[in-house]
Amino acid sequence: MNLSMICRTVVTLVAFLAWGGVGCRCDRPASMTAQSSASADVAPSSNTVLTADVQPTGGVNPWPELEWYKWVEDSSRLMPKPVETAMHRFAGSLPGYTVFAGEAESWTEWLRLLPLAAPGTPVRNYRGEIVVPGDDEHLAAVVAIDIGTQDIQQSADIILRLHAEWRWWVNDLRMLYLSDAKMELPLQKWVAGERLVASEGKPTWVRQAEPKPKLDYADFRAYLDSVFTWSDGQALLAESVPLAPESLEPGAFFLHEGHPAQVLIVLDVATSQDGKRAMLLAQAQSPGESLHVIRPNRNSVWFSVRTDQPVRVPRAKAYGWKELHRLKPLRSRPEVECIGSLCPQAKPPLSADPGARSP
Repeated sequence: MNLSMICRTVVTLVAFLAWGGVGCRCDRPASMTAQSSASADVAPSSNTVLTADVQPTGGVNPWPELEWYKWVEDSSRLMPKPVETAMHRFAGSLPGYTVFAGEAESWTEWLRLLPLAAPGTPVRNYRGEIVVPGDDEHLAAVVAIDIGTQDIQQSADIILRLHAEWRWWVNDLRMLYLSDAKMELPLQKWVAGERLVASEGKPTWVRQAEPKPKLDYADFRAYLDSVFTWSDGQALLAESVPLAPESLEPGAFFLHEGHPAQVLIVLDVATSQDGKRAMLLAQAQSPGESLHVIRPNRNSVWFSVRTDQPVRVPRAKAYGWKELHRLKPLRSRPEVECIGSLCPQAKPPLSADPGARSP
């Protein structure tokens, strides 16, 4: 076991001890009663708020998972201050229910620990304008992640943004995404000095910079913005497969095709002892705006899973269950000549399947 894996194992253990097993690889009981078949009333599991600038005492980091989300360290981009994780705020929810238990460091578990802004934070668009007030009936929380100052990261891009950020964290840098025209957009080309430019309305790779032997986060984010410029619903559709409702899990998403496309992301799933299910949902509309957790009403952050009915959410038309998807297994371009940190000797991908359920 290398030093990096040992550190991450310690991080997971600290989270387990701090939250009484919330982060464990097991069935995790929640802590409140489901009130109706339409939704389940939820209250925060604690009034404690962890802040990003908390000074550890006794050498213990009160929020070790924050290092999983590299954008938090990027002071060049505007974003709300993170104060706690989605799991910490919402996991203590429904007695008699268990929430999804993902494998440590997996895509599903990474999503469930997303950092959130303080309660009352409004949803803003890329211009900084408030589009959903912080006290809105259907706003549960705003995710503490940047959206940029241009209308680049739109609704359909957010699932790729999150997925790419997770791959960055697990050091899987041989990533490849698609344009709407199905053109391959591998990160390796970007590191090799090639850039995407418009040619007759289509993207074309053109050598514009010197190759970089080591990729830094700023380069990675510039690459993602370039991908978002040329991708939308058609690209996401090509990168995903339909998902049966019975296989619902964190990381799944509903996709309204069109331009711009709309995406509804499943952050967590809870199941009762008698088989009832509820899901925690997030969205970001187009034009680009804050990714935010939504709720059916002020008493609940969970949406009941009723496969005989469409999923009705605020500010969007209802989603049908035939629109449920999940990302395909990770793809890379090993045949492309590698450069520096992108060579095969680098740490391999942690998982070949971003949404695979633990055994």
